[in-house]
Amino acid sequence: MTTPRVESRWADSQLIGTVVRSVWQWQLMVGFSTVAVALGVTLLNPRLFGDISLLTGLALICAITSWAMVMPWARHRELVLALPFADAVAIGLLAISDHTLGYLWVVPMAWVATYYSMAAVVAALGLIFALQIVRWWIPGAPLTSPLEIMIVLLGLGFLGIAMNQGARRTRAFRLLIQRQSRQLDRAVARMSVHEDRANGLFDTVSTALARVDDRGNIDLANAAYRHLYAYDNDDYRHPPRAVEYGAYRGTALPRDATSIARAARGERVENELIWLYDASGEWRALSMSIRGRTVRTETDDDTEVSIIQLDDVTDTERERREQRATTSAVSHELRNPLTVILGHADLMLDAEDLTPAQREHATVIEGAAERMLALTKSLLDSHRAPEMSDQFDLSVIAAATADAFAPAAAASDIDLQTNIDRPLPITGDGFRLRQVVDNLISNAIKYTPRGGSVEVMTTAEGDDAVLRVSDTGIGIAADDLERVFVPYFRARSATASGIAGTGLGMSIARQIIEENAGTISLESTLGTGTTATVRLPLRGSHRPSTTEVSA
Repeated sequence: MTTPRVESRWADSQLIGTVVRSVWQWQLMVGFSTVAVALGVTLLNPRLFGDISLLTGLALICAITSWAMVMPWARHRELVLALPFADAVAIGLLAISDHTLGYLWVVPMAWVATYYSMAAVVAALGLIFALQIVRWWIPGAPLTSPLEIMIVLLGLGFLGIAMNQGARRTRAFRLLIQRQSRQLDRAVARMSVHEDRANGLFDTVSTALARVDDRGNIDLANAAYRHLYAYDNDDYRHPPRAVEYGAYRGTALPRDATSIARAARGERVENELIWLYDASGEWRALSMSIRGRTVRTETDDDTEVSIIQLDDVTDTERERREQRATTSAVSHELRNPLTVILGHADLMLDAEDLTPAQREHATVIEGAAERMLALTKSLLDSHRAPEMSDQFDLSVIAAATADAFAPAAAASDIDLQTNIDRPLPITGDGFRLRQVVDNLISNAIKYTPRGGSVEVMTTAEGDDAVLRVSDTGIGIAADDLERVFVPYFRARSATASGIAGTGLGMSIARQIIEENAGTISLESTLGTGTTATVRLPLRGSHRPSTTEVSA
């Protein structure tokens, strides 16, 4: 932070620089105007070339101007007032040869009136009056009438008073503006400090929080939210690397059903459970709440925004799932003995030699067993775990991912096209496969300049389901292409672009594809674009997996 002493030194240096520049400007103005007018008058009246007073006045003006250029005014500011008075004397010498040159007194008078007090203005008028009177005692000098002297003094006096008053008001206004500017700077500095403290406190909150406007844009999110959705930085135009699901290992939510889309529509939610498949491949259960809040915009208009609050309840949900699993196991184990009890009770009731008391007891046992069996069945039905499915459609995943990235492409002025051939059923881990498609489309948009295009295409080629993501981006050099799948490696074209990245995306994608018996390959030309091709066996087919890279 700048100390008051440093600020004072800076202000003094600024003031000294202003003083020196103003001296140069005014003296050059006096010098050029005086010499130009004097030479013009002399050309009209050539006899003045031999006038000693004219030549002396011009020489004095030139000397004063040269002195003003070399004098260190930063150390002798008290001598500045001598310049306009010396200029007035030089102009007085010019006026001896031709009284019309006396009107040049306007310039030094304006100088004095602009920067000094009324006492200096009166002193300058007194000097000009004395110079006018002196001409009466100089032999051969043109005589000036008292009326002309009065007119000149009155004109210069009114000019000096008007300019002095205007300069005083200007200085007062400038000082007021400077004082208000300093106050505003201090207020802005205080606000910046408060904002930094508030943001620091905001980031320490463990609950994930994000503010969303009515267009679906995140304009503020804390560290917990950025970590949860794996945002690399504060640029929220690209979709997060985490995917929201309606249920554990269920179906990914479409773009219009995500938390951000619902917040943009103004929906209000309290403690609704959603599932998140994060960038590290872990499932997280989140309790989502969406609330409204009125904020003041930069144009001083009140607008309604939505606040998304996400609490991680994964441990609680895990305990519930374990409790349901335990209940289901116990209920399942109870079915067998209850079935045995119920069967023997039925056999006893079928016997004809039972006494009425024995038949009554057997009936009670049968009824109780039936009730317990019904209760066990209801417990099994209510706690039945959903079946895990390993069958997915590559075309559906590609279309959903492209739809999620459409706003990011539009914000970057990139034409995102989809060419979905037909359903492509595959067997594998659909959740991790969505992570691969996310990474490929995200990279294509990230490394494509504005005005470019990205195409997402799926097709069937023999026994393979094929996904191709092509872009017109910066491309990859042939030397770097072979190392793209190496963890933490980033191509030189990517690092030169200044775009943030970790170098892990393609290595993770290769691992996921290989685990699903597929292949992934890249074709790229530096400065032209890149095409990523993923091949996965269609359902019912199988082949060993390899990883290919071609230039």
